[in-house]
Amino acid sequence: MPVKLPPNAELKYKGVIYDVYQAPIKMFDGSEKTFEYVVRADCVTIFAFPTPHEILLTRQEQPARPAFFDFPGGRVDPGETHEQAALRELEEETGLRARRLKPFWNLTLEGATRFEKTFYLATDLEPVTDWKNPDHGERIQTLRLPFEDVVARCQRRELRQAEAMLCILNMEFDPAAQAELQVWLNEKNQTANSKTE
Repeated sequence: MPVKLPPNAELKYKGVIYDVYQAPIKMFDGSEKTFEYVVRADCVTIFAFPTPHEILLTRQEQPARPAFFDFPGGRVDPGETHEQAALRELEEETGLRARRLKPFWNLTLEGATRFEKTFYLATDLEPVTDWKNPDHGERIQTLRLPFEDVVARCQRRELRQAEAMLCILNMEFDPAAQAELQVWLNEKNQTANSKTE
């Protein structure tokens, strides 16, 4: 979905990843202030479950930043749907293809930074033949961990994305989300060739 901006917003800077807009906004007292908006490509995060009790985590190294733990994911490329981006990012970062993919949460950021984040559940994982990570700007190690270990990491705030940690804690502690997750992970009547639900 296109990012919403005030109709009078003007592009002030076009970058490789970020574009900056400015718009004069009328305040409640009738005065006017200039607001700035940073617009970037949408992104996806994938919670990939090799089994109903395990989840994939990545340890990533990128130039000019400390190493961090995160889930597979990244930017949505032009012309790509969020679902296509999720499948591509999972494959690129882990060498695994998901035969089942389900949206878990969509977050629209409408403050100073504007874009959408979509969080997916992925299962029925299979290795990609002759896989090689095509991005030379990052080193990624895939960790296959018990779900409870990742919950504990989230409670200690050890992962990069606060929203992703919130999703994991939601899966663990919210009864409705927990039930939805377990039903989907343990579903037996899947078609062998189905990529998405």
